[in-house]
Amino acid sequence: MPERYFEKFKLIDYANTVAVNLTQRSVVLNSVYSNPNLYYLYDIKPYERPDVIADEYYQDQYMSWILYLTNKMVDPYYDWNLDQNTFDAFIVKKYGSYENSVSKIKYFRNNWYTQPDAISVSQYNTIVSANGSLARYYTPTYLDETKNTVPNGYVRKREDWQYNTNRVASYAVANGLAFVSDEIVNVTFDANNTGRGQVSFSNSSTVILQHLFDTTTTGTITGSSYLYGRESKANTVFTAVTSLANNIPSSETTYWDAVTYFQYETEINERNKSIQVLDKRYSTQISKELKRLMK
Repeated sequence: MPERYFEKFKLIDYANTVAVNLTQRSVVLNSVYSNPNLYYLYDIKPYERPDVIADEYYQDQYMSWILYLTNKMVDPYYDWNLDQNTFDAFIVKKYGSYENSVSKIKYFRNNWYTQPDAISVSQYNTIVSANGSLARYYTPTYLDETKNTVPNGYVRKREDWQYNTNRVASYAVANGLAFVSDEIVNVTFDANNTGRGQVSFSNSSTVILQHLFDTTTTGTITGSSYLYGRESKANTVFTAVTSLANNIPSSETTYWDAVTYFQYETEINERNKSIQVLDKRYSTQISKELKRLMK
């Protein structure tokens, strides 16, 4: 008999109609999630659907709900690994265009993964003598890890630090109402002094930009200094700039990478490719338990 998920939910009276109680929610205990003896890892093949995997492994296509439940999937469509065509369509729908997704920034992260090789003690000393704050990006290596006495080199500290943004600045403008939230804005002091950022807030007199690059807060403001929105086509002069935050000093920018929306979504989709599949020996048990809880 097919093991349909919502057949296990209680029926209720809703607006004089018998309906499945969709307000109920089921979860798997963390102790079960973390028990490696109950699962095996599986990499989803291109274009492979959950019902196909359920049919092949559990001999029941309707038991795809077990895959959703044991992998904490809320959205059965977008929490599943998307094939390239579906992923591309998802990117365009969510961000307006592919170009937006690859040019707009989501956040910044420590880029230790780009420099896997060790540097010598003398190289490290040269770096930190010039700027002591850079010491936090490194950790020592030892010839004898059990003694931890004298370092023989240094490597980048493998810490996944993140900042929501690098810098934030406020611009006093003549009219900021036309700008679109999160759009990229060109900042121009003069022909030789330019930068860019993304709209965090705007009203009639103020535009606040984050994810700032190049010259965006310092420079001589002239009568022709202006902001230009790439999507809205809004164009307005600014008369003053105020720095609101500086999470990543200019001396440390090489230690951080800007993560675009496209990179962010691609990494999520890649993670969704690997799932854990509940051992078929426990499928009947979990089905009965779900039915008992939902009734």
